[in-house]
Amino acid sequence: MGVGHLFHNLRGVVNMDKVVALTVSILLLSCPAVFGQDAMQYGLKHLTVIAEDNKVRVLRYAPHKGDTTPVHSHPSAVVYVLKGGRVKYTMPDGSTKISELKTGEALIRPPVTHSDEALDDVEAILIEIKQ
Repeated sequence: MGVGHLFHNLRGVVNMDKVVALTVSILLLSCPAVFGQDAMQYGLKHLTVIAEDNKVRVLRYAPHKGDTTPVHSHPSAVVYVLKGGRVKYTMPDGSTKISELKTGEALIRPPVTHSDEALDDVEAILIEIKQ
């Protein structure tokens, strides 16, 4: 096999890698399931809609220690903590973060996709801003 033939085959592999990468990128950008869904679809006892209109949705998040929420997404939101405690968040890349929510704290959060687990009993109000 000559060098030219080998180079041609190698170029085909590189081109195939580009096609695969492009295809995966398109799927990730066009498929909401990859990024997470609306958490309300899971019917969780610890997450309820308090109010909703075409601009905002107000949620009550009140898990007990050990309660989990599968992968889901939030738009930009304001969070007001009624009862502080720790929550473990897992991001789509597998990284984790433990947040200590403090009673009376108000947080402004950017859009996010994650799953979560309550490490303590907590309670918060989320005001999601619809785009």
